[in-house]
Amino acid sequence: MPYMKHKTVLLTLFKLLLLATVAAAQETAQPTSAIDGCPFIKIVPERLPDLHIARFSHATFYAGGELTVTGGHTTSFVPTPTAEYLKDGQWHVMQMAYNHDDGLCVPLRNGKVLLAGGYEKNLGVGQTIEAEMYDPASHTFNGFGCLDRKRVHVSGIEMPGGQVVAAGNWYHDDAIETYDGGMYFKTARQVSVHRSMPYLLCTSDSDLMVVNGCWDNYGKPIQSTTVDRLKGEPFDVPLLETWRPYLSTLAPHADHFFIGDMKKGIFAYLLPVQNANGQVAIMEVRDTLFSLLPTEYPIPTKGPYGPIKYDTPVLADRQMQLGYIMGTDSTGRKYILSFEYAKRPASVTLYYTDPLPNANGSQPVLTPDGHLITAGGINLGGTYFTPSKDVWLFPVGQPAATEAAKGGSYWTWILLAVLLLGAVGTTVWLYWRKRRNKAAALVASPTEDTTTETPDERSNNELMESICRLMEEKSLYLDSDLKMSDLAAALGVHQNIISSCINSTGRSYSQFVNDYRIEYAKRLLQEDPDKKIATIYYESGFASEQTFFRAFKDRAGMTPSEWRTSQK
Repeated sequence: MPYMKHKTVLLTLFKLLLLATVAAAQETAQPTSAIDGCPFIKIVPERLPDLHIARFSHATFYAGGELTVTGGHTTSFVPTPTAEYLKDGQWHVMQMAYNHDDGLCVPLRNGKVLLAGGYEKNLGVGQTIEAEMYDPASHTFNGFGCLDRKRVHVSGIEMPGGQVVAAGNWYHDDAIETYDGGMYFKTARQVSVHRSMPYLLCTSDSDLMVVNGCWDNYGKPIQSTTVDRLKGEPFDVPLLETWRPYLSTLAPHADHFFIGDMKKGIFAYLLPVQNANGQVAIMEVRDTLFSLLPTEYPIPTKGPYGPIKYDTPVLADRQMQLGYIMGTDSTGRKYILSFEYAKRPASVTLYYTDPLPNANGSQPVLTPDGHLITAGGINLGGTYFTPSKDVWLFPVGQPAATEAAKGGSYWTWILLAVLLLGAVGTTVWLYWRKRRNKAAALVASPTEDTTTETPDERSNNELMESICRLMEEKSLYLDSDLKMSDLAAALGVHQNIISSCINSTGRSYSQFVNDYRIEYAKRLLQEDPDKKIATIYYESGFASEQTFFRAFKDRAGMTPSEWRTSQK
């Protein structure tokens, strides 16, 4: 049938039409309003399956590619020694070795998660010392030892060399302690300022800074400008006199707000701060240098529904170079401030939702698709005695998910109608031109063999060969920041054509690149059985552990550790 012979032309045209449609939708996804110049856009969050156990002061993270929550306390302020992971649209409950309510949580680069400390009794009384390790491959928790001192409201970080450092406490003395494997932590150094939930920031492979949270270890606001160090001497940061981290009940996870490159020795972080007038800003810390991130507009602290209270640390999407902080207002609306931290000044956008009364005080995490998820928390106007089971996904990773994008505009539909008519007209013209050329060719050479491959297919195949050759010869996939525009620039074609070409293979751009990275990772797993998984995902070009585990499991059907074992 002649029409079927021209399906490649039709598919190409409609792919271009789809690209144009998405671009037009994004162009018309204008903010519903603005606050002091900052775009103000409504989004519609997605309700995910509820947790089995209502919980607050718990830890939320991705491990083995699965969204996981551990510990915290449940109804009536009772610590719960349970955890849950989300798989196949359902939450699965696990039994932990110990309670960890407001305790230490450090996802490690080897894929496991270190948990320690927390409240000793109901109602947030006392501190604990127990430590355990979660293995997402087997969904098991194994108690192995203890902290050097009882701790709660504690922060932790894994150093580039694998050492874990912890600091911070609540109604107990503070100090810096380290964990190098084995059964025990050990105190490494006393601190000049006792802190609750401090920021731990690496400055080299073996040194770090301990920067104030908002409280000291007895719940009083910290007035000090002193920064402690693991190895170096304490020093003062004058900027901390004016700008201090704002009130948050969430322990900051260093990997969440890290924006540097450990492979290149670049250590950079983003901290949310506030001055005495209530103005919020973002502090950028590079090595030991502290400065304010310049923004295109002031960060809004008041919306049309009332004052906005931001209450989370920064969550950085390093692949897209976006940072997020979340907040709420008295109506229960959620606010997500997005800022492009690589720009100077950084462009900012404020997203908001309808009231979500049961989604407060939970640590947001970044999904592999660039969206945000919160799980659990407390009810609006409630207390620590009434935690929530709610789980919400906030679609900030796709501008087309905003309410403004859903509606489109009059001119958007006019544009789409013109594009559609153009596509149909072009298809008809190409069809008759090809039919005429084919007839002429048959008259000139009736016995000549004709190929079943159209010029469009040949062009697509040739471009795909060029893309693959470039990826393989230059090993471009090892660059975690590789963008489609980089390929387009190297090949001298528009990135929409690159996208259409890759999509014609049945894969997205990220899947295409990750296939190369996974094959490289498999080679590393086989060549060096002792090499840590954390080292392998960095060397293979993945930007984060969670993306590596998810992509590997999607392609190989098992985790990296399981695959390595299967090759023996």
